[in-house]
Amino acid sequence: QFPKAYAAFQGQDPRGFSYSIIEAKRPGVILTSLEDSANADSLAILRPRLSKSDRFRAVVAAFSYLGTPYVYNFDFRTDNELVCSELIYKAYEGAVGLTLTPEELNGRPMLSPNRIGKKFDDELGTAQQELDLVLFLDGNEVQETAVDRDEEAFRSSWRRPKWHILKDYAPTF
Repeated sequence: QFPKAYAAFQGQDPRGFSYSIIEAKRPGVILTSLEDSANADSLAILRPRLSKSDRFRAVVAAFSYLGTPYVYNFDFRTDNELVCSELIYKAYEGAVGLTLTPEELNGRPMLSPNRIGKKFDDELGTAQQELDLVLFLDGNEVQETAVDRDEEAFRSSWRRPKWHILKDYAPTF
């Protein structure tokens, strides 16, 4: 259905790592390697509790946005420009068994990554749980390391202030 995207997925990034991720970041919806995508303060991988065919449909839906520009004003009302969490929202839109509900923020509908983390936290261990934690790597900026952390650590991560890495890991003089 998307031969150009499929062909691009067979390639490698400039450092020689295989493309395996589709994500929205500057400059837009792109294919990237896990090594490049995971170059972040922290990384969480959540898997929806959906069938393989429903997850495959989400990947196909995400492919349809390849090349879509990044939106800097976080506006979910259109899909001609996307942010990271909007790509996830659009890819799984309509999937039975996964409810991602945007909230109104500054007069615009938006679904933040922290909101998805809160959803996991709220639903964990209940009959309504729709997401499973696959991996949580918690970064330490000062030591330039990442630590594999558990569900409990991830459950509180969405509550962190935006600049927690500066407060939590700043060197003392």
